[in-house]
Amino acid sequence: MRFRMVCISSAILAAALASAGEMPNLAANPGFEAAAAESTLPAQWSGDTNVYSRDATVARSGEASLKFQNADAGRYVLCGQPIELEAGARYEISAWVKTENIEGNESGATLCIEYRNQEGQYLGGAYPAGITGTRDWTLVQGVTQRIPEEKTGPCSLACYVRQGMTGTAWWDDVSVRRFREGPISTVLKSPNYRNEITRDGPRDVVVFVELNLRDYGLELDDVALRYAAYPEGADQPVLSEQMDAIRTPSFDISLRGRKFDEGANRIEVALVEKSTGETLAAETLRVTRLAERATRTVDIDEHNRLVVDGRPFFPLGMYWSGISQEQLDLYADSAFNCLMPYGMPTQEQMDMAQARGLKVIYSVKDIYHDTTYCPDFITSRDDETPFIRGKVEAFREHPALLAWYLNDELPLSMLDRLAARRELLEELDPGHPTWVVLYQVDEVRQYLPSFHAIGTDPYPIPARPVALAGQWTRKTVDGVCGARPVWMVPQVFNWANYKKTPEEKAQHRAPTLDEMRSMAWQCIAEGANGLVFYSWFDLHKDAATPFDDQWARVKQVAAGIAALTPVLLSVEEVPAIRTSDEPWLNWTVKKHEGTVYLIAVNNAPEKHVAAFSLPQKARKALDVATGEEWPLPDRRNLELQFDPLEVHVVALHGMERAWGVGFTLNLDVDL
Repeated sequence: MRFRMVCISSAILAAALASAGEMPNLAANPGFEAAAAESTLPAQWSGDTNVYSRDATVARSGEASLKFQNADAGRYVLCGQPIELEAGARYEISAWVKTENIEGNESGATLCIEYRNQEGQYLGGAYPAGITGTRDWTLVQGVTQRIPEEKTGPCSLACYVRQGMTGTAWWDDVSVRRFREGPISTVLKSPNYRNEITRDGPRDVVVFVELNLRDYGLELDDVALRYAAYPEGADQPVLSEQMDAIRTPSFDISLRGRKFDEGANRIEVALVEKSTGETLAAETLRVTRLAERATRTVDIDEHNRLVVDGRPFFPLGMYWSGISQEQLDLYADSAFNCLMPYGMPTQEQMDMAQARGLKVIYSVKDIYHDTTYCPDFITSRDDETPFIRGKVEAFREHPALLAWYLNDELPLSMLDRLAARRELLEELDPGHPTWVVLYQVDEVRQYLPSFHAIGTDPYPIPARPVALAGQWTRKTVDGVCGARPVWMVPQVFNWANYKKTPEEKAQHRAPTLDEMRSMAWQCIAEGANGLVFYSWFDLHKDAATPFDDQWARVKQVAAGIAALTPVLLSVEEVPAIRTSDEPWLNWTVKKHEGTVYLIAVNNAPEKHVAAFSLPQKARKALDVATGEEWPLPDRRNLELQFDPLEVHVVALHGMERAWGVGFTLNLDVDL
């Protein structure tokens, strides 16, 4: 976790405020006070006047608001304005939203910001979770990623209600402001779990440092980095070093773990102005040194692998709703090893899962008062902790328990509550990790204090490229600096299940076998440590795709992954295989018991060819799924041909002379 205390000098803060012009609001007519001359809309806002209007009878502040009123779930329109954004900057967007009977299967009334290149191609955006049902004025907010340098086209701000939803909503006090990060940000990369170091763990403590000097008028040559380690409560450091030559804005620093005393320790990382020696900003992180590693039923090792009963474990599961014995029997006849049920399983249901060799990710993700799906019996925040305590005490010793599910796409504005919930679970159950899932893929870094493991959920079919699965995985792994397990959530469902009208349903379909397989292996190639598909219950709801047919395809994808889990879980050092950087290609290299495996995925709907260069000669290249032998010119070059969305796992024989004794899994599997 990242526990940090930040301080920023008054000089640098004053300079930042001066340069920012006190962070002006870039939204025009943000309170909707000015009316358009020839429209029922507010001035400087455009949209469908059959749905949107300026309302002078409802306001959070001032005298007016923007109103949405729509009874047609098939009508999807936004109300927005163009906005100027600076490349390389980040922006915080927010609005106060009031709702009345906002209904549907999406997240409700919200706002967004989007940016494009000169050709109008979409580059990204920020889409905070919205408000549903009937709610009084509630703050909705989100933060963009850095605006791409290639941004030369239009940017837009919009208030809207998510597609397929009906009801009435109001917006007021819309804000778009430059998001000014602190000049220094740190992430504890090692230890990667519960801040614990032991004699048998990693030798060094590793801290990732990222500098944001641009917003403060500083260059890398202007600053140095000072870092020190202290026993908690001590004034004298056991380790103190300074880095005077900083060449990149992001880098790792290593602190010798043996210097840390047993018990609690703190690490102070300070940004120093060279010319004056003044500390401009500082962060504090904490680690605990244990005499020996804690024994846990479920653990996370230094390679971000889940470890169950002392053995590495690759979570391979699906989202569920209810649990029945009949459905568990059907599910257990597959390669899946876990499930994530919405709702909260009973003792009997946990026992049924255990009897079938299945692990359960236990969801308490709705136990936050004043959130959309919070149960009625949670009447205040005071009710949350006793209820969570009761569930943890009931199931923390259950052999089927794999992890606790704490957050399903809740907004960043709740970070303090989310981090406190992770701390509570750490205290109540030392033996199991926590997992969260976000669609806010560009905000993963900010959520770091709130989880042990994370997933994001790209669902591109049919409207967006299949390659989104790999792109989101890469963003997620980068967001946690490679220092947390990533259990991705690939799509196997039909979006039509969540649409209301026949016309909307007809525009959607379930993913094909090739699409599901490509998305799953893209995630693995980009660093996923587990996969939890969405969803089992959707397979039963899809009117256009028979359950038996789609389940057979999903089972096939899972079987291909499960057959290779010994390879996927291996942490043996791999050779430096090279290829050109292609947007259509996701790939990685693994080595298991001396044999090198190349995993390569075509994420595009076209055929492609990729050429790989080997660091030493190989005797043979065998496709694991087909047994096909691939040509090896000069025994150092491998050319793979891909059909659309095709996956290849290739075992490279004969490289073991440089890497130890070779061993190839004897696999009978259809990827």
